[in-house]
Amino acid sequence: QTREHLLSLEGVEKGSSTLENRGGIDWPRHFLTLTRRYLKVKLRDRMGVAVLAIQPAILALVMWIVFPAPTKTALFMLSLGALWFGMSASVRELIIDRVIFRREHRVGVGVGSYLASKIVVMGGLVAAQAMVLSWAVFNLLGMEDYGFNQSVLMEVCVVTAVMGMSLSFLISAIFDSSEAAVGSIPLLLIPQIALSGIMLDIRNMPPMAKAISWLNIER
Repeated sequence: QTREHLLSLEGVEKGSSTLENRGGIDWPRHFLTLTRRYLKVKLRDRMGVAVLAIQPAILALVMWIVFPAPTKTALFMLSLGALWFGMSASVRELIIDRVIFRREHRVGVGVGSYLASKIVVMGGLVAAQAMVLSWAVFNLLGMEDYGFNQSVLMEVCVVTAVMGMSLSFLISAIFDSSEAAVGSIPLLLIPQIALSGIMLDIRNMPPMAKAISWLNIER
């Protein structure tokens, strides 16, 4: 009871039928409770929030220094930055709480409500990062003068960041070790870079690489 009080789970009903709870009867209550708790945990980590907040500003500043105009390479760096925001922020999230989740799962907390709470909170954070980055790059590089639409650019960056988050959640669900999960990020990023069409034009790729590139986010 003390642990559940500290985790704000007093409202989670422990009925006689655990299978019923897992079936979705208490899904909204579980989802709201887990979302509030997860958001509170993330916001309490002030240093972590500060790092997330400063990342888009630093990357936008670097791009402004390096690129005089929104070239193809600049767009690639923008999308790669958004992808990295999602991947780096989420790769350990399911591993950190795994022991707690297994205990709570025994009293009826479902996988769906738990994962949905992670997606909503973390998705909001990485989406905010992607929006700030795309807004800053759009204005610093004067992209409006080149025919770019700011809202469309922000939407694409947000979707890219959420895709990166999804990949990292998958990795976090597969591995039991944070070190293994973090170490797998290069294995995901390198194919993204190689098959993006920046390193080698898609028209010059071998047939197999060209076919695989259709599954590549960065393309």
